[in-house]
Amino acid sequence: MNTRNKMKTIKVIKLVLLTLYGILLPIYLGLILPEYLACRKCTSEGAIGIDIWGSPVQCFGDSKVFGEVLFQFSSVLVAGLSALLVVVFFLSYYLNRSIKMKEKFLECDDKKYS
Repeated sequence: MNTRNKMKTIKVIKLVLLTLYGILLPIYLGLILPEYLACRKCTSEGAIGIDIWGSPVQCFGDSKVFGEVLFQFSSVLVAGLSALLVVVFFLSYYLNRSIKMKEKFLECDDKKYS
C-alpha cells in the first residue's frame, strides 16, 4: 500500500470518526452531563435536582444509578474518540508531509539531472 492510498484511507477514517464525534458530543454535553451533574450531590430518596437547562431531574434509586453508568460509559466513549481523532490527525499530518517531501525531492532530482 503506497502513501497516497494510506492517505485516502485515513481521510475516510477521519470522516467517519468526525461524524460519530459530531453526533455524540452534543448528546453528551447537552443531555447526559447536565443530568449527571444535577444528581451528583443528591443523597436523599426522592430528591429532585435541577439541571443547567432548568428542567427537574429525578435523582432516586435506579435512575441515579443508570445516569451514573451512562455518564461513565459516554465519558469513556468521548475520551476514546477524542484520543483516536488526535492520533488520526497526527498520522494524516505526517503522511501528508511525507508526500510533500517526496515530491520536493523528486522535483529537485529532476532539475539536477536535466
